Amino acid sequence: MKLWNTENTSIISKVFKALSMSLFFVFFLNVSLVNATTLTVDFPSEDATVVGSVGTITPGEFGYFWSMSRGDSISETFAGTGFHAIDQLALDFEVTQNVLNSGASTLWDVFVNNVLVGGWSWLDTDGVGSVNELYSFAPIIGAGTYDIRMEVTNEVGAGFGSIAIGYPGSATLTSVPEPASISMILLALAGFGFARKNVKPRF
Repeated sequence: MKLWNTENTSIISKVFKALSMSLFFVFFLNVSLVNATTLTVDFPSEDATVVGSVGTITPGEFGYFWSMSRGDSISETFAGTGFHAIDQLALDFEVTQNVLNSGASTLWDVFVNNVLVGGWSWLDTDGVGSVNELYSFAPIIGAGTYDIRMEVTNEVGAGFGSIAIGYPGSATLTSVPEPASISMILLALAGFGFARKNVKPRF
């Protein structure tokens, strides 16, 4: 009986190592790229659903916001994003008018697909300016469709003012990898390992 050909062993081992390393880098590159995939949409935009004392004040401006009981809010649905799930939302928009006074403020909650992901607030002393918020959360599965909603959570007393919000602003969604894509790569790695294990020596 002949011994296992050591040259064959060396060649197969090198091939396997090369394939393993390639798949290893593909796997981590795939995960990092998917994790880094973002989509920026206009939010709020002129198509947003707005509840306020006026609604659209002038082209480019919504308001006025001060009442939780009225349901003051801005919401918009984005379909066809191509994202199975997201785990971050960044908001960037302008407060264009601020007539709050005497220590008054407006408090806001932010929702994605009816899941509370964070909030923001605006004080009488904040004047006008940019709202820049980044929210990280457990993955929300939307299968490509995501509804973003901001709603006032307090009541500003009569005579204590309100704010207005400019549009368009922006919302940036960050996707997370689909379990299937990771499983496929791991399955490929397992397959190569199984194939190498079952290579039969020639005698």
